[in-house]
Amino acid sequence: MRLWSYQAVAHGADAVMFFQMRRSVGACEKLHGAVIDHVGTNQTRVYREVQALGEELGKIGGETLGAVTEAKAALYFDWDNWWAVECSAGPTRELKYRDEVLNYYSALHSMNIPVDIVGADDNLEKYSLLIAPVLYMTKAGYDEKIRTFVKNGGTFVTTFFSGIADEHDLIITGGYPGRLKDILGIWVEEEDALPAGEQNSFTYKGKVYPAKMICDLSHPQSGDLTVLGTYETDFYEGMPVLTRNQFGRGCAYYVGTRSDAEFYRDFLSDVCKEARIKPVFPAQEGLEATVRANGNGKYLFLLNHRACEMTVTMETGARDLISGETYKAGDMVWLKAKDVRILHLEA
Repeated sequence: MRLWSYQAVAHGADAVMFFQMRRSVGACEKLHGAVIDHVGTNQTRVYREVQALGEELGKIGGETLGAVTEAKAALYFDWDNWWAVECSAGPTRELKYRDEVLNYYSALHSMNIPVDIVGADDNLEKYSLLIAPVLYMTKAGYDEKIRTFVKNGGTFVTTFFSGIADEHDLIITGGYPGRLKDILGIWVEEEDALPAGEQNSFTYKGKVYPAKMICDLSHPQSGDLTVLGTYETDFYEGMPVLTRNQFGRGCAYYVGTRSDAEFYRDFLSDVCKEARIKPVFPAQEGLEATVRANGNGKYLFLLNHRACEMTVTMETGARDLISGETYKAGDMVWLKAKDVRILHLEA
């Protein structure tokens, strides 16, 4: 409870509220968890844990209030696109928009790289990287927003089944990926929808990764295009699966298939380095790290999701808001199982 409460704060919450305060005596939620149990006293484990959390929040006070996360990576998400993708009869009923977005979000999250969720109306000027998985529906004007973003030095990543339809869910004729063709430098001829359990493969930087569910069959159309990986089997063996197109001062990547978590981490690690986006803290199994900033300074949140203790090494000096301990660069910080540290970083 403490870990998840602080996780919400680490990602921008200024308040954590509980449902429910007191357990009801009737209806379907009468056994739902609550701060005050049916016994009606403060002598329960749950009450004591909530009380302890409240005492910690009292120590933190208003120091982190209003603090925001400064992200240089943006992940495009659109409800209309979600509905349009999953209400389509093709290319496969296995395709789930939310799952594809999560593949990219989870990879960034595992590397402790902050990311904002953006929509079609959001300004992109403050970002270095824009990722738009399965951008099936290209709404009017959004291709121009992406075009300007990349020409001005931004890095754009999109995937299979993108640029197919307009904002009315009508096919954009003239070849896929529609209005994105010049940005991506490719023409997608067709998709191979693989049966459940079957997969192709491709090699990226010497490692073999799976190509699953959908394999887009594309052709290079730009002299500035670099093919980073090709399919290894079937009738489209040797065709591009992963490409990079130089466009203006920026570049655009096309990932023509669904792969696995290892690929997304490896690929996005390279993309982020190219876009000069660094993790807020070195990645470690089970460690979640975020940074929030306000007029009082910057705050590093370290959350141990493991069932055992871990240690991390500080990269700069800091003060723990809860314990009051201070650390210098190079000091080891110990986190118990499911523990949290909120560290005010030295300027």
